[in-house]
Amino acid sequence: MKASVPAEPRSPVARIRTIGSRLFNNRRSVLRDLGLVARNARSLPWIIFPIKSEDGVRPEFHPASYQSRWEYISVIGQMLLPVERVSASEGTRVVVPPNFQWSESTKQSKWFFLNGICTAPSMALLETEELARTFHRPIHLIHTPTYGAVWDLWDAITARTLRKDGKLAQPAFKIVRNALLSHEHVVLLCYSQGTIIASYIVRKIFKDPELRKHAHKLEIYCLAGVADSMHMDYQLTAEHGHPVPYVEHFANGQDFFARIGVLSHYYSTSGAVFVRPEKRGHMLTDHYIPGIARGDYCQGRSRLSKYVGGRMPGDEDYVAFDRRR
Repeated sequence: MKASVPAEPRSPVARIRTIGSRLFNNRRSVLRDLGLVARNARSLPWIIFPIKSEDGVRPEFHPASYQSRWEYISVIGQMLLPVERVSASEGTRVVVPPNFQWSESTKQSKWFFLNGICTAPSMALLETEELARTFHRPIHLIHTPTYGAVWDLWDAITARTLRKDGKLAQPAFKIVRNALLSHEHVVLLCYSQGTIIASYIVRKIFKDPELRKHAHKLEIYCLAGVADSMHMDYQLTAEHGHPVPYVEHFANGQDFFARIGVLSHYYSTSGAVFVRPEKRGHMLTDHYIPGIARGDYCQGRSRLSKYVGGRMPGDEDYVAFDRRR
């Protein structure tokens, strides 16, 4: 039996050729996204502002949100320094809200959180804690580590615009696949870049004959979505009587990333899109979670709003709505 030989690292010239080929093959998407960035540039200053927009929130970029100044400095440093890092949790770390009582129904359900770019472990845990508290459920963190803002943006561009999921989607897909095979109900809470990862997960599920049988168990909630597509399967939808997978989107109308993402791609996005047109800000704990908890985006109509505080929606609470044209 032949021993496997490790592949030799590609030369810089080969890498440049590969990137050039992808740019050429996806030139329409590149031009589309450059146009979107130019048209929506005025909303860029409001990505992190206002900081602490209301009482009782724990903003990601506020020092008081962390246990120490050093932890806050680490969060900022990891965002700025271009260093390769490992994931703090590949679905293994679970945040359990205070006073949570396990039951048989909660044991058959598994909730995951997929973070956005520039997210150090402390920030990812902060966001997971706020989600667990809001929905009063244990939430498993699937942490996509930050390699610094520049490389994170490049990874997001290559995944969305150049159609190369690479290291972003593969680890998360394996985690979700195992959960679908072992649980009756799987929920993905996806934020920003996490929505790009979720779109790849859905494509991979549809391509797998075995996983397709479990796709009806999956619910995906996209917050501040930057993905340019999210599809459901019409055959499975007709078979199960509700959208498969079930998807909802929540967007601030003045959020730069939502504007170049879901708000510019209704035609390729399945699922209800709930928007606060005048709302600014892109940050999860400050600009999104409080409004979702109060029902500001949907006036209590969304399925996600019916999970707040540990509640459980019924079979009649799916929003039968498809934004594709």
